[in-house]
Amino acid sequence: MSNTWEIILSSPTPQAWIDRALKSLDLLLIDHAHCEKKAATSAISLIHKYPHFNLAKLLSPLAREELLHFEQVLKLIEKQGYQYKNLKSGKYAQTLYESSSKTEPNRLKDTLIICSLIEARSCERFHALIPHLPNSLKSFYSKLYKAEARHCDIYLDLYSKIFNDDWSIRLKELSAVESTFINQKDKLFRFHSGY
Repeated sequence: MSNTWEIILSSPTPQAWIDRALKSLDLLLIDHAHCEKKAATSAISLIHKYPHFNLAKLLSPLAREELLHFEQVLKLIEKQGYQYKNLKSGKYAQTLYESSSKTEPNRLKDTLIICSLIEARSCERFHALIPHLPNSLKSFYSKLYKAEARHCDIYLDLYSKIFNDDWSIRLKELSAVESTFINQKDKLFRFHSGY
């Protein structure tokens, strides 16, 4: 099991977010479904935007897996008696992308790092939640935790394969932005919100 997420994240999820999540399982699950859908969309968007890098080989299977997770979370929402609906998006991903380069190839470099950070935070939050979840959710999130760990690695592996240079300095900068965001109070509770 890869523990890349433990290395690349600058700080753990605040306990206040975990407490809030456990009191808001309906919102947690609904927003989680949206996150899986967005993750699939991001992978497909990269394949479309950068065809010359042959990203489909790794990102097409990843997109399919994210969509499978989306479908699984939808079933879980229904099983728990909640109603899937559209939600106002939080500012987590937007905040990260606002810190990314506007010119290529640094834009793609930053995007791959940001995708890895988002997957890493998902993985870390699953890990933080699992001990506190009811049994009906615990086994499902344990399986997803393993998948998110793989996805985190895929994006950094792609970076190394395409650019053959060190991503650690830039990752540290973007990880600091990510950490600042999740360690601040947030009126809007979401899977990747602050507390």
